[in-house]
Amino acid sequence: MMPSLRKCLGDKGVWAALLACLAFGVGAAPVERGLPPGIWQSRGYGAIFQVEAGKVTLYETLGAQCLRQSFMTPAQFSGSYGDWIRNASEPGAAWHLIVSGMTVDRLDRLPAACSDAPPNRDPLRNFDYLWNTFDTHYAFFATHGVDWQALRESYRARVAALPKDGDPFPIFAEMLALLKDTHVRMVDGKRVARVKKFPIATQAGPDGPVLLDDHYLQKQLVAYLQGKDTPLSSAAKEAGNRQVYYGKLKPRSGDAKDAATYGYVAIFTMAGFGEGDDDHVPMDIRVRSVDAAMDEVVAGLRGVKGVIVDLRYNGGGEESIALAIAGRFAAAPRPVWSKRVYEKGKTHPAYAMQVRPSAGNRLPVPLAVLTGDFTVSAAETATMALRALPATVQIGQPTRGVLSDRLEKVLPNGWSFSLSNEIYMDPHGKVFEVSGVPPDVATPVPAPTSPDALRFRRDIDIGTAELDRLLQNAAARTTNAHGG
Repeated sequence: MMPSLRKCLGDKGVWAALLACLAFGVGAAPVERGLPPGIWQSRGYGAIFQVEAGKVTLYETLGAQCLRQSFMTPAQFSGSYGDWIRNASEPGAAWHLIVSGMTVDRLDRLPAACSDAPPNRDPLRNFDYLWNTFDTHYAFFATHGVDWQALRESYRARVAALPKDGDPFPIFAEMLALLKDTHVRMVDGKRVARVKKFPIATQAGPDGPVLLDDHYLQKQLVAYLQGKDTPLSSAAKEAGNRQVYYGKLKPRSGDAKDAATYGYVAIFTMAGFGEGDDDHVPMDIRVRSVDAAMDEVVAGLRGVKGVIVDLRYNGGGEESIALAIAGRFAAAPRPVWSKRVYEKGKTHPAYAMQVRPSAGNRLPVPLAVLTGDFTVSAAETATMALRALPATVQIGQPTRGVLSDRLEKVLPNGWSFSLSNEIYMDPHGKVFEVSGVPPDVATPVPAPTSPDALRFRRDIDIGTAELDRLLQNAAARTTNAHGG
């Protein structure tokens, strides 16, 4: 465990001690945003950062190899990695990322193997680098039922048969597709090999096939929420660069006392809540954008007794944003997950995280969280954070099951690829990679072209009934506590 986190935890259990800490698992260490100048090597991840004034150079390490991957400005570095904190006050102490937990140690000098070598296009050299990177860092071969060693034997022979100037991209893509991991992909500048858990349905459109994915369903849901059959008391309002739609649900009985009992908010991403908020924008600025959006939501839903949080068509983004959203519904700090970076032959400590009440206005009310297979990545960690709150019920289908961050790498020939190298666990040690975060109330998967009453409204109505149940249970506990 990292020194400052160990100091904070003392002899207590990880989760109990985290609740007693005043910050993100650190004691009195000063909070800083950027990694200071120097050369820093990660524990796990296979990365070295050379931090200089106005520039950060990223090197990749794999065994004895060290290749330069990219240059970044400090703002881009913050946007890609987040904010750093020092583990202890002593000079030369390790630092770690506040949210992800990646820990880096200072090196005296850049290793001699680190080079700015020209691209090496030899197919077999690139195959070996790709295979060994996955062998070293990929955490889920067994979970996916893949014999990686056996794949090496069959696919390496096919690559070896290519001429020195041959194109191995189709072979690489075919091998990676067997993982069925949405966070695995490869790009050569023109072609993109995207790995899919399963094929996504299409339908005929005026300009060709239409992919019935989360983007399609987002548009359909917005049209429903703002149309004549909306379940809301008025057309859904938008916030956060049109990534959030919200409103109060219509009264169910016609009785004025029943009006505006519950609120509803659909969130379509865990990124991009401000105009121009991309990966090159520092993380603290992007978090301020989601804070502004959630200020609007909380103000608009003030007075409700419960909220339906719709994450069914949320493709993910950043954990910092997921935690900022969950913090709007938290009354007290709660443990949400821990994660461990995988590196073959080594054991790295798990890093624990909690959701903390937002400093802004909050709605600490019962929640019904709607999920499905299009609830992906940071939307899944958001689901875990919301589930950790004391009065939350999850409804729908399991999430996608790709919680790990993408570990981005580059082949010697310049092609980029990514893989899953982090193992997320809930406070009880349960891992949801591949299987997804399971709902408390399971519902059948509606066809993407089903009537709106089925594909959108059904789970909202179930959420309303579950919020009724949560409130009734809370009222019964209160009555019993007072001897009623």
